Amino acid sequence: MKTKLLLLLLIAFCGANAQVAGLKVKSISPVKANRLQNSFTGESTTVKSKEQILIEYHTKDISVEEEKINKIQTELTNNANNYDPTANPPVERFTDDEINKKLETIASYKKNIKELNTQIDSLEQVMRIDTVLFKKLTYFPGGKKSRAVFDVLYENEGKRFKALGNTGVSFGNNSGSIYSELVGGNLGAFRVSLGTMVSSSNSSDEESAQQEEAYQRLVTYGGNTVLTFEYPVIYTHSTNHDYNLLGRFIAKGAADLPAFGTTTDDWAGSASVGLNFYGDAAIDNNELRFFFEASTSLYFGTDEYQTNLGIDKSNFTFGQVTLGLVFLENFKISFVVTTFSSQSNLRNKNVVAGGQVLR
Repeated sequence: MKTKLLLLLLIAFCGANAQVAGLKVKSISPVKANRLQNSFTGESTTVKSKEQILIEYHTKDISVEEEKINKIQTELTNNANNYDPTANPPVERFTDDEINKKLETIASYKKNIKELNTQIDSLEQVMRIDTVLFKKLTYFPGGKKSRAVFDVLYENEGKRFKALGNTGVSFGNNSGSIYSELVGGNLGAFRVSLGTMVSSSNSSDEESAQQEEAYQRLVTYGGNTVLTFEYPVIYTHSTNHDYNLLGRFIAKGAADLPAFGTTTDDWAGSASVGLNFYGDAAIDNNELRFFFEASTSLYFGTDEYQTNLGIDKSNFTFGQVTLGLVFLENFKISFVVTTFSSQSNLRNKNVVAGGQVLR
């Protein structure tokens, strides 16, 4: 019990001090919407964006650096092949110091090129984000476009990975849980996150407590240690992003470890694959945003996982519908209003309420 309380306090502390990165869709201003409209008209007279101009400069800078490298490499090659101390006049070999200085200069130019390419990648990513913001429909995006979608939806601010985000609490009939995403970020076309959760039940019956805690983990994040892969299958929105619809493929690997608060002494694990749909609508200058979330997944669990849930098969289907709202852009409350499953005792078991601070 002491271990469970300490973990709850630790995760709560991390969450209180973390930049939460849960789905945080925002409306864009009419000014920005107009700028995007002007940038993507496709007309030949369209004014180039700041990013396009900087990319042109950096591309030219790279060409200049490459020319310098080629010049030095040509000097070294010619000297290596043609030096002849016996010629008249003699062609002297470069000294070792001269060779090393030239090689160091080449390394310096290559470092400059690498930095310029990094800047170009960042600028191109800004342009991809603008494309996602402007185009009302994005579907089956490639790796870099997928990252742009997640940058919009998770406010990654250009970071590939972000530590300590997406912290929340949930409460069921006789149980509760707290979750913290330890690290999350983009890996190819996927967003990958690793999180941990502690759940607890106040039921006096050990079997009931075990099943209530397992159900609480199932309807919230999946387990007390969870590895999640997300891919944005489709994303569509209105011009100002007041209305949004997102479809994601989600795969999870979860482990329930006794040290992290399960009521049994044995390890339990599960894997799941499925689809998740999120939609929202904002009113009153984004001060209030209503959302729904619907998901369905196929689960594959261990025997202990089956026992914890009190079901008769370790492989089963499970889905749920969540309704909620985000107010003042930073405070989120949600309710799991219905669940459906191939296992009858997992259907509409109880309403689970959750809360989150999006900072």
